[in-house]
Amino acid sequence: MRIYFAPCGIALGHAGRCIPIAKKFQANGSSVYFSTYGEAVQFVSKAGFQVGEVPPIKIYERSDGTFDFRRTLAIGPKSLLTFSRQIGAELNLIEHFKPDLVISDSRLSTVLAARMRRIIPVLILHQLRIMIPHTRPITGKSKLTIKRQVERLGLEVLGGMWKLSRVIIVPDFPPPYTIAKANVVPSYQYINKIKLVGPIIPKYPGALPPSDELKRSMGFDDRPLIFAAISGTYAEKKMITDKLVSLFNEFPNKYNIVISRGLSDSNHAVPNGSGKHLRIYNWVDDRYKYLKACDLLVTRGGHNTVGEAIYYKKPMVIIPTIGHSEHQGIAESVSNMNLGKTIQQNELDYLSLYNSIDELLTSPFYFRNVQRAAKFAEKYHAVDSIYKTVCEILNVPFKTF
Repeated sequence: MRIYFAPCGIALGHAGRCIPIAKKFQANGSSVYFSTYGEAVQFVSKAGFQVGEVPPIKIYERSDGTFDFRRTLAIGPKSLLTFSRQIGAELNLIEHFKPDLVISDSRLSTVLAARMRRIIPVLILHQLRIMIPHTRPITGKSKLTIKRQVERLGLEVLGGMWKLSRVIIVPDFPPPYTIAKANVVPSYQYINKIKLVGPIIPKYPGALPPSDELKRSMGFDDRPLIFAAISGTYAEKKMITDKLVSLFNEFPNKYNIVISRGLSDSNHAVPNGSGKHLRIYNWVDDRYKYLKACDLLVTRGGHNTVGEAIYYKKPMVIIPTIGHSEHQGIAESVSNMNLGKTIQQNELDYLSLYNSIDELLTSPFYFRNVQRAAKFAEKYHAVDSIYKTVCEILNVPFKTF
């Protein structure tokens, strides 16, 4: 088989979940090619795959990492031009690679280009409904009604194009553990094409040694280990890691703390924080070792990261970006499922962070909840499910999992 992957290039989450699927196909003798943009190009190339770069779709952010809706909206006409150029680039790359099937992760341009080339498109998408971002609570009933109607209209307009895919794979859990509850709301136009397969996890906990053994191998003692795995765009990551470094430097020595800034294009190690309890890295090559070894995860609330935390039985402190509708919705879901606590960015200080971590690590209530969620997650193996789905579409024999 010849499989063409086209993940969204905004941040690394989309490319990050396509890479383990691509490795599955490659391990079974398939040829693989990627197209993407932004920092995802280098990220995919470092993973060992051929990658073609297409014109980037841009979003604007403020210095604190928050989404600048007005500036992004102002370049609307230019974005349409970029979108058409992206389709043209995809047409050329698809013609060059001649795939049997295209897997698009949250990119409409690739779905359209695949259909134009008469190639089967499969879509990976968890933001079925795009939420209008807002930094302040919407209190007026009429404004709230308008917002919901516009979001529903957007859902159906996009739905008319997403339905061009043969299958729409949603990498999320069904209820009661759906991570992006606010976004996993399908259009009636493609509801019969949806397959919920669970989050895409490259490495499951059982593939790693016990957490105590991992801690010792990485030079940690018996103190609880906090792992801050930061994801998002560059502005998001810089703002929150600078703040966390400052706060964690003041934490007592009763914790071990690791911060990964999530900067894949930088040197891995950076100077340690003050005291032996804090380690700071620009990037960690195998974050699953840290995820298995840690006792608690601090995250922005990215979809992939939260899914991994559920599989690895880790309670979470989520610090969502202001106005980031997806992260805000995921943080609300995690809090409602009692798998972690949310601290809003503008409320983040020493006491809010310390008290949240202390409560999560000392409460049997949260421990039992993460254990139940992980038990539910055990039956979902997204990479195998996606591989099997593609084999069935192409009528190719597949191995038993």
